[in-house]
Amino acid sequence: MHRCCITLNVPLMSKARPRSFSGQKVPYMPAKYKKWKAEVRSQLAEWWTAPPLDEVQLVALKFMGPARGDLDNLQGAILDCGNNLIWKDDRVSIISKLYGEFKKTKEVDSQVQIKIWYQL
Repeated sequence: MHRCCITLNVPLMSKARPRSFSGQKVPYMPAKYKKWKAEVRSQLAEWWTAPPLDEVQLVALKFMGPARGDLDNLQGAILDCGNNLIWKDDRVSIISKLYGEFKKTKEVDSQVQIKIWYQL
């Protein structure tokens, strides 16, 4: 079994929900969330250079920052960023176990630690 540890130095952000308005064909995503997601994917791409994984035994996420949002929404944002980069998708058929933890810190010390257990 292989293990990879990644530390992202980013502010914590919950997964944004797409918004649709009358007559709009493409759902709206907040610009702040899109910018954050691009930054996270950029940092992940520096850490992960292999092809996306077909199967992941465990993803453990530790969030450190101000106490805002729900743990499941924080996890969802990070899992979405890893899609087609670290893992093919964040479905349960690919990531079978997920662990989340939160530690309150000052905003300036915000980060996300990701540990991934997988087999090739």
